[in-house]
Amino acid sequence: MKWGFGYSVVFSTLAVLFAMPSFAQLNAGATRPQVPLPEGPLRNIILKNCVSCHGIDDYAYHALEKDKWAELLTNLHQGMNVKLADNDQALLLEYLATTFGTESAPFPRKYIPAEITTFYTDVEGRRDLDVICTECHELDRVYETRASLARWRVLVVEMRQRGAFLPDDENMERLIEWLSRVQSANLFE
Repeated sequence: MKWGFGYSVVFSTLAVLFAMPSFAQLNAGATRPQVPLPEGPLRNIILKNCVSCHGIDDYAYHALEKDKWAELLTNLHQGMNVKLADNDQALLLEYLATTFGTESAPFPRKYIPAEITTFYTDVEGRRDLDVICTECHELDRVYETRASLARWRVLVVEMRQRGAFLPDDENMERLIEWLSRVQSANLFE
């Protein structure tokens, strides 16, 4: 039996597809900050001028003073057709300096989750919540949150960046996995 050109193309395409890593594998270590879109006039400024090229989560990778934000925006948009009205730019710079100023901790550029080999029991998970989380806020904040594994990872990494004491990456990942199990976005009450 002779293979025709069509069969060769299909077979070659399938071979390439099966040899490629999956999207999930490519993004396994890709944890991005979650930045809510602000309300009011600023929301319209960001939607009109920013999000056509990048997400607002990019802002969270920086912790800068207002003049450094202005410099960064100028440098990043050099040669592009991006020109904000003076009032819009002032409003955006105020938001950036307030939300992502020098008092904030920049989100890590790359975070690769540690592989966990043992999993937290409910007792261990609650113990860590009592020790770690209550340093800054009440636990009802945690228990009211339902999130996926990826979202819990973002939240916990952000908390660590803000000063929460998490002894090492493996224990942090164990806590994240436990939270995603007991406080899953899929749980209904």
